[in-house]
Amino acid sequence: MSATFRYGLPLVFAAVLVLGWLDAAFFWALTQVQGFENKRAAEVPTVQLDHLDPLPQQTEAYFNDHFPWKGLFQRFNGRLQAVTNGRSPLPDYVVLGTDDWLYKGGLQLDIYRGKRRFSPAELSQVVKTLQARRDSVAARGGHYYLAVAPLKHHIYPAFLPDHVRPLNQEYAVRQLYAALASAGVKTIDLHTPLQAYATAHPPQRLDHGKLEATVHNLYYRTDHHWTVRAGLLAATVIGDALRADGLPLAPLDTSGFRFHSEATAGMTLAKLAGLDRQAQDHFQSLQFNWQTEEVARPDLKVPPGFPYPTSYVRQFQQSDPHLREALPSLFVNRESFGENIMRPLSEQAGSAFFLFDEWKHELNLPDYTREGGTIYLQLIWEGFLFNLLALPEEDGKW
Repeated sequence: MSATFRYGLPLVFAAVLVLGWLDAAFFWALTQVQGFENKRAAEVPTVQLDHLDPLPQQTEAYFNDHFPWKGLFQRFNGRLQAVTNGRSPLPDYVVLGTDDWLYKGGLQLDIYRGKRRFSPAELSQVVKTLQARRDSVAARGGHYYLAVAPLKHHIYPAFLPDHVRPLNQEYAVRQLYAALASAGVKTIDLHTPLQAYATAHPPQRLDHGKLEATVHNLYYRTDHHWTVRAGLLAATVIGDALRADGLPLAPLDTSGFRFHSEATAGMTLAKLAGLDRQAQDHFQSLQFNWQTEEVARPDLKVPPGFPYPTSYVRQFQQSDPHLREALPSLFVNRESFGENIMRPLSEQAGSAFFLFDEWKHELNLPDYTREGGTIYLQLIWEGFLFNLLALPEEDGKW
């Protein structure tokens, strides 16, 4: 190694550190570039003279989390990785597709590809669990249904990178639906109608797509969640399936729904990869003259530490008391994907109770016993499907 590199590189490194802290202290020019990490920053290390072993590691963690140009370096690395090899700096979390379509990596990617499927023992275990739930609900006069919100990968596979290909077309949801049909547990297929809608209304390219065209998108480009369009479609499919089963929900007239789309900055997946920018995505909203009203439930306490306290319990009922009594009632055990189906699904029932059970996907029998419900709907995102196992996947979380 030449003397230039031997002494020059450490000097450059030291200069960058000094400039970063000087910028933070006096100028605030580059320190405003925000990074994104879904974790709490390390705290100031404590010095214990009788136990100094953890101090170097704690100091390094504190410096890494609080370095003023951390966001700048993260974003530079993200763009460098995207340009040079077409991948995100966190490939186990974010998969870079074409035209700024981003997908969840890790377990969710393996589920899409059919690499992670249920083993025979796991499938038997889940079927027995859901049979027991069906029987518990039936013993209380209700009807149990399972619906799985699809992965974005299944709805928009055309934007996935070329190296991502399915290994098995009978992926885990299809495995489970087939086994549950044989076991007498009723399911509502959301994959097929959403795939058909996506084929009929393909997303336009970001660079020349019109805002009004994005109201047909079922998922956000830069987030793994579905849109209000997908929520309305799913609520319609669920209502149709329940009516076909003889449960007299009110038909949902979708002609009065109005969608609005506006450009927005990149969302969770883009931020996680340090690739977010302005006008990278489009946020959908839905307007309708709702015939239901929300019911406050101050009697129900939010579990300590629950990150979305206003979403833990939501309840809606028909404003017309006659419809409230005449129509079946709903109990919906849901997670974040239930947010966009609540209002259109509630419009079809006399009353609807939505419980966000902290991603546990349990039966929550005490809650159902207290609230009742003609219909018990368990809504699970496909990425959390393996949370139904007694020992959930370690990566089966967001």
